[in-house]
Order: sequence, then C-alpha cells, then structure tokens
Amino acid sequence: MTNAWDHISRELAAEQFRYDFESSETRHKKLFEDFETGRVSLDRYLDQVIFYQARDFSKKEFVDFLKTQSVAHQSSLDIVRKLAAEKKYCLSTLNNESIELNQFRIDNFGLKQYFTNFFSSCFLGLTKPHLEIYKKVLQIMQTAGDQCLLIDDRKNNTDAAAECGFQVLHLEKVSDLERELKAREII
Repeated sequence: MTNAWDHISRELAAEQFRYDFESSETRHKKLFEDFETGRVSLDRYLDQVIFYQARDFSKKEFVDFLKTQSVAHQSSLDIVRKLAAEKKYCLSTLNNESIELNQFRIDNFGLKQYFTNFFSSCFLGLTKPHLEIYKKVLQIMQTAGDQCLLIDDRKNNTDAAAECGFQVLHLEKVSDLERELKAREII
C-alpha cells in the first residue's frame, strides 16, 4: 500500500485545502511520534496541526481527503492473496501509523483475510526504525529473526531489522516485489 500520511500526502493536502504547508509541517513534527504511537488521537492531531485556526473546510472533509491517500498496490495485494491462500507462511504487517488510519486501512482493504498479525506502531507504542519494535515483534511471535523476512521501502528500517536478526528485503519499487520473491523462491 501507499504511505498514507507521508510528506507527499501532507503537501498535497496543503495544496488542495490552501493552507501554509511549512506551518503545519512544523506542528506535525512536534506530534508525529505521539500520533503514530497511539498517544495522540487523529482528532487531537488535526486540532493541533491543521485546525489550530479557523479553516474554510471541515474536519470531515479533511479526514475524507486523508483517507484517499491510502491506495493499494494491486499487484502486491495479489501476491499477498496468493501467499495467504497457500497457508505456507504467517503473514504479518509492521508499520508506523496512527490508530485511526491503521484501522481504516485494515478494514477498507480487507487485510484481516490475509494477515495474521498487525504489528503497528500505534499498538506497540514504538516506531520503526527503533530496534525495540523489531525485538518486540520477535518476542510476541516467539520466533527467531532468521525465520522472518521483513520487506520495507526504507533502508533505515531494513538495516535496523537486520541488526535484530531478520532476513530483509529493501524494496524501493513495488513493481520489483514479485521478481524479488521469485528469486528467493517464496512464490
């Protein structure tokens, strides 16, 4: 899936709703870790980052836009669907995301039918690339890192996971996923 509320999405929101991006970004940076670890709700985050002053758009309009930033990569979902049907692997997610956005994505894209576990920063209170989040996942899974393959588009995340013993695949382009998994004889 796309990164739902990354720098690009925040810039698009500022452009669409015509507010000062730099001001909101300064406010975002102060709250984003608390937002992604579940210590600050979406409502409070928006009050602090966007709606700290009167706007000519509603919070609902803004949240609706925010949700449109979550887009599935169909080819990746097809691969996940195939792997889930084979029941050969335990499929889990590990992501940095707020509670509300995470739950929206799980529900909206029917991810429960494919993934057994959702190791999200909002549930664990930790974010990637802190080593503790990878260690926590291994503790919860009761497995060794070398039995897990972590796929991520950010090198600092795969580097940290590798340091904790995970097999890793740093994948900058989603279009490379199928080829890389075939090379590892996973699909």
